[in-house]
Amino acid sequence: MKSALALLALLLPGLAQADGLTGQHALYTLTLSKLRTHDITGATGQMSFDVVDGCTGWATTQHMTLILRNTDGTLNKSVSDYITWESKDGKTLTFTLRESDNDGKEQIDDAGTATRNPDGSGLVTYTTPANTMLKLPKGTLFPMMHTEALLAAARAGKKFIAPPLFDGTSADGAQATFVTELGSHPAEKMDWPVLDKIPSADVDIAFFSRKNDDETPNFRTSMRYFEDGVATNLVLDFGDFEMTGKLTKLSIPPSPCKGQ
Repeated sequence: MKSALALLALLLPGLAQADGLTGQHALYTLTLSKLRTHDITGATGQMSFDVVDGCTGWATTQHMTLILRNTDGTLNKSVSDYITWESKDGKTLTFTLRESDNDGKEQIDDAGTATRNPDGSGLVTYTTPANTMLKLPKGTLFPMMHTEALLAAARAGKKFIAPPLFDGTSADGAQATFVTELGSHPAEKMDWPVLDKIPSADVDIAFFSRKNDDETPNFRTSMRYFEDGVATNLVLDFGDFEMTGKLTKLSIPPSPCKGQ
C-alpha cells in the first residue's frame, strides 16, 4: 500500500514547506469491496497512519494488517510497517519498509536514504538491499511534498498531474504516477469536528513502474483529502481485489512548532 499520493510535475519552491499539513493519528478499518479473481473469497484489515511534526521534518509511521481468505478456507496474513523521516526543505528522505507473512517471515525489507536536488533529481542509497544506488529523475517528489502539491493542484483547479514519486515503497526507485482531481469541497460539517472548517478534494492516483510502458497501474488509490493532510473515504485497489478504508479514529495534536 502506498503511504501517500503523488504530485505536481512543476516544482514550486514554496510547496516544499508543506505549511498547511499537520501531525495526525488516523486509524482505518479495511473491508473488501470488489473481487477480480476466484482465488480469494474474503479480505479484511486495519491500517494506522501517524504523522509527527518535528519542526524541521515530518516523521511518518504506517502499520497495516491484511487477512485474505482463500477458496479452501485458509487465511493468509500480511503485516507491513513503513517508516519515514522527510526534511521540510525537501532535500532528504529516510525510509524503512518491512512486510512479513503468516509465519512472521520477512518478505520485503527495504531501507535507505534519498537526497534530492532543487530540480527534483537526486540519488537513493539503499542500506537494504545493500550496495544499491539509484538515480531520481527530475521533478521527483517525496511523500509529504507531493501531498502538499496535490492539495495545491486542487486549489488551482488542475484536473491532471503526472510527476514521478519516490516514497521508498519500491526497490526500483521512483515510480510514475497519474493523479486525477475529481472535485473539491468547501469546509462543511463532518463526522469528525476537527475537520469541520477544512476544505478538501477528491483524488484518484495510479502508480506505474517506470521500467516499461505498461498502461495498467500496479496500484491505485482514491480518497477525500483534507487541506491538513487527513484522508477519508479510502479505496485501495490491489489489482485482484479492492478494499475500502473507513476512518474510525482521528486525533490531531497541537503543533509544537508554531512560531519557530
